[in-house]
Amino acid sequence: MRTILFILLFAFISKVNAQPGTGTPTRNDHMFPSATSAKPFIDYDARGFLVNGKRTFIASAGMEYARVPRALWHDRLLRLKRAGFNAIEMYTFWNFHEPKEGQFNFTGDHDLNAFLQLIKSMGMYAIVRVGPYYCGEWDMGGYLIWLRFKPGLRVREDNPQFLAAVDKYFDKLMPIVSKNQVNHGGAVIMVQLENEHRAGWGTVTPNNYFKHLKDKTVSLGLQVPYFFSGLHSGNDPAGDFASLDDPARPNPWFCPEYWGVWFLNYGPQELDSTLYDRRTWKILAHGGNGYNVYMAHGGSNFAYNNDKENAASYDYGAAIGQTGDLRPIYYAFKRANWFAQSFQTVLANSLDDQADKPAVSDTIIKITSRKSPAGTISFLDNPDSVAVKFDLHAPASIPVKAVVAVNLQAGEIMPVVQNYQLTPAVKLVWAPTRIYGIVAQGNTTTLLLYGDTGSLAQLYFKTGGDMKVTSGTANFKTNGGLLEFSAAVTASPDAYSFTADGKEIKLIVVNNQLASRSWFAELDGQTHVVIGPDYAADLSGKSNQMSLTIERPWIAHTNNPTWIFKPTGSVMKPAQPVRMVKRLVTVNPDPWQFARADQPAMPGYDDSKWLKSKEPQQMGADGDITAYAWYRTKIKVAHSGKYALILKHAPENGALFVDGKRMDTATIFQDTTHITLTGGMTHTLALFTSHIGRNKLIFKTGRIDTLDRKGIWGEVKLQQEGGKSVAVTITNWRMQGGPCGSSIGDGCAISMATNTHLQPHKAARALSRGELEGGYEWQPLSVATFHGPAFYRSTLNFPASKQSNSIWRVNTTSLSRGSVWVNGHNLGRYPEKIKINGMYIPECWLKPGKNSLVIFDEEGVSPDKVAVEAEAAASRDTETLQF
Repeated sequence: MRTILFILLFAFISKVNAQPGTGTPTRNDHMFPSATSAKPFIDYDARGFLVNGKRTFIASAGMEYARVPRALWHDRLLRLKRAGFNAIEMYTFWNFHEPKEGQFNFTGDHDLNAFLQLIKSMGMYAIVRVGPYYCGEWDMGGYLIWLRFKPGLRVREDNPQFLAAVDKYFDKLMPIVSKNQVNHGGAVIMVQLENEHRAGWGTVTPNNYFKHLKDKTVSLGLQVPYFFSGLHSGNDPAGDFASLDDPARPNPWFCPEYWGVWFLNYGPQELDSTLYDRRTWKILAHGGNGYNVYMAHGGSNFAYNNDKENAASYDYGAAIGQTGDLRPIYYAFKRANWFAQSFQTVLANSLDDQADKPAVSDTIIKITSRKSPAGTISFLDNPDSVAVKFDLHAPASIPVKAVVAVNLQAGEIMPVVQNYQLTPAVKLVWAPTRIYGIVAQGNTTTLLLYGDTGSLAQLYFKTGGDMKVTSGTANFKTNGGLLEFSAAVTASPDAYSFTADGKEIKLIVVNNQLASRSWFAELDGQTHVVIGPDYAADLSGKSNQMSLTIERPWIAHTNNPTWIFKPTGSVMKPAQPVRMVKRLVTVNPDPWQFARADQPAMPGYDDSKWLKSKEPQQMGADGDITAYAWYRTKIKVAHSGKYALILKHAPENGALFVDGKRMDTATIFQDTTHITLTGGMTHTLALFTSHIGRNKLIFKTGRIDTLDRKGIWGEVKLQQEGGKSVAVTITNWRMQGGPCGSSIGDGCAISMATNTHLQPHKAARALSRGELEGGYEWQPLSVATFHGPAFYRSTLNFPASKQSNSIWRVNTTSLSRGSVWVNGHNLGRYPEKIKINGMYIPECWLKPGKNSLVIFDEEGVSPDKVAVEAEAAASRDTETLQF
């Protein structure tokens, strides 16, 4: 329901902020300009962005470094670059970098500086969303648990306690962002302050809180354009507007959150690939100057970073999935992105213009034209639900009376380019053919054209100087003073070329299927066009001796030849027969060992160092950041009998113990639980509690200490049943977070997995010897009869042969709730809340041979049905081809 309301809210905002009857958005979507010193490097006007002085269309991809292990950053960024994204957007989740007050972490997987530098090294830009609030379906929206316990603290307001905490974080964060700005040789071209705050959007600065964020970040070196969230977020940001132009807006039209698809999805979204293809082309056709696809890559909520709507997977149904697999929507974004990059001098400097556009023979086809000093692009739009065939007539300004047959699929938008200067001596006068992209290859300008097999690719050029056809003479002719090119689209790539004034124009023609499997890869500073593989990863070596790593999904049934069109010449590798390789698809864990995790429930357990309070405190009061907490106290009653334990606030999940024995938990989630006590005896009462994730606090301002409290906080009473006794309040509580009831948190699980001493703590020392506090030792699973929180450990044996292309998941569907660690890495919380069987194990966290596997299950459900399975839909084979 929250998700539906959220979508409806944004739809409502979009409507009420549109000027009635004009189709023009009027909501504040302005940006603060660059500092004067940064303007030569990043600037804008109402028509578009200028990066390093060049008109630039921003095709940005949302990817959270917090959701991807550092060892996989390069792999995921390369996939995004191959899809034509030229920028990466990210949140800098506050609680990811300062999980405990004053303890900042910007190293390893948390190394923002390294992430930004990697983006720069790959020739991409960065858009950084610094918060301090983020949302992002992340634990507390990125806020820190310890903020809850600051007296008088109110978030997102002009509140001294909150601003003091923000300032300390920004003092660490902003110097990293600032030194990576484009004007300092870095990747950062834009920054977003705050996120989805009802009071401030764009450049609206309604109060001192927003002013403080501005002043603080600017004082710490912020010089690139920045804004307060909002702008044009949505899953169809171009909407039904006839034009996105707005003369009152000083900056370009930009969408910082183009939602694709949604966080409750998993896997390929076939319908959405067509839907989002259309939505993306609408942005280009109606004057948008950039977008950020949120999310372009999914990822994982490792450890306890999920919010209450998600578990470990944050796949999003994204173009690149949680495991790095490529979906149909990936190829749809790729086509629009490369076109936008190829013609950004038009798209980033254009206005709506209907004066000189082509004509069509079918009135269902709508035409929108964007004109700039660099040329004109007319977009042919088929809004119908069926394909339409029609004749396309050249505009009046073209000196030929050309008529071209066009077939537009349902919902397709096709760009037609005219009067675009390719080289000083060659102008592309009219292009009634789909252009995938244009790349510079040394002395050659290469156009990749595509269409249905059997259709005709046609282009019209105006050339100056000494023009000579160098390949495909029969495909060129002079027509009305123009050089006309025409070629039938075949099942294989065909290349044609001519020169003018010593510069070569190369035309590569492919069918629609091969267009999706076309890639632009750099080698020795030169672009190479790779055609054929499902994914082209690394291209290395020299132009005359190249190595190309390609990828093919397991579920693919064909293998294309691979062509590489170099700056000069081309090479082709014939298709190899698809070999039926026997793959490892399941790894059965070694015999399981079992260890009880209820030691904190035992009467003799030492809780002297736990947090002491009169009443139970909400989880996190002790500084623990896990999803678990233990509560203990001593109770003594005068009379034996049945008693009602009355909780003011019951936990989401929990287990109740009296003197170390678990009670009936059928009603533990309600306010009252029935227990039996012996009169005159001191009893140990212990509760183990957990939660499924914290609220992401969207739009929340003010106090957060009372919102979405976890655990058994508040008054607890005990009342004898069957009589008229008065309920007695139980006091003198102890609390400690973590599944082991110790401050080492995850350390207990890691210790059991690795048998290493991680913390100078009694529990860690005991665990490092393979035992638990209270004298319990690891036992074979066969003797386990316990029902309660428990640890299980095993080893996974992977053969030394290459299995790195298998995508492995720990299938947890037979278990209750809990966490999984592989080789000491916390994969996150289960059960998953989307349609996936278990926990993704990043490839970089596995190794040939023995791997440790630890499961903490809250109900102690046996792991005898747990298997580690290869996800066939996400797994892929890689191969290195030599050319």
